[in-house]
Amino acid sequence: MNTFQPGELVLLTSQKGKTWLVRAGSGSFSSHLGDVDLQEVVGRQEGEWLETNQGAKVFLFRPSLGDYIHKLKRRTQVIYPKDIGAFLVYGDIGLGDVVLESGIGSGALTLALLRAVGPSGRVISVEIRPEFAQLARKNIEVFFGKTPENHRLIVGDVTALPLATRVDRVVLDLPEPWHAVGAVSAALRTGGLLISLSPQVGQVQIMWQELRRHGYANVTTFELLKRNWKIDARRARPEDRMIGHTGFITVAKKIAHTLEEVPTIRDPEAPVPT
Repeated sequence: MNTFQPGELVLLTSQKGKTWLVRAGSGSFSSHLGDVDLQEVVGRQEGEWLETNQGAKVFLFRPSLGDYIHKLKRRTQVIYPKDIGAFLVYGDIGLGDVVLESGIGSGALTLALLRAVGPSGRVISVEIRPEFAQLARKNIEVFFGKTPENHRLIVGDVTALPLATRVDRVVLDLPEPWHAVGAVSAALRTGGLLISLSPQVGQVQIMWQELRRHGYANVTTFELLKRNWKIDARRARPEDRMIGHTGFITVAKKIAHTLEEVPTIRDPEAPVPT
């Protein structure tokens, strides 16, 4: 029986979907629904509930990665789960991969990368700002309960670091990611994928030019919009608000040569230029 243990993260959830992130056994918790004793969470199973002193029920769940991302402490705008999912799928990030990440922010994407590569893979995060690195490290430790053994966090400028490790994927969340392309491309294996997030289309255009110059093909860019719906017995309609544009995701594949070095294959039926 997988019951809650003292100190474990718990997502208290009201019957209307309001959530709070707490720790099992850590005193009492108060909300507009009343007070609950968090010591009573210890030993209970996920999906059970507690009753507040005002008679309201709050359900007990372990926070999903998406739940935690929305609750984690931040100094920057986090990458939304809708975009994180695209990074993992379109970046083809999976078990055993070695991923180089630059721009850790609050650690939201890093959490997903660490779970995706598993114990047999590795995530190397490079962050130029020490305060961001410190906060991200703490957020990662809180979610996993410890510092993951497959994570290395480097405080420094990715454009100036000697990157001797060969990596399978590169993930960039930087204000000017094109400055990093040359440095990270030296570490990315041929056939590997580079994934970048930029909020403005002008940034994407500069990034596209730099990727082509450093030997990338199949460069694609897209954005994702997420709209929830209100569903009950009497209605089914879109929510009034939605998560619209958050950023452009660019995915590129590294080839063996720069595009200028790739030989042109002439169509034998085409006329010979004079």
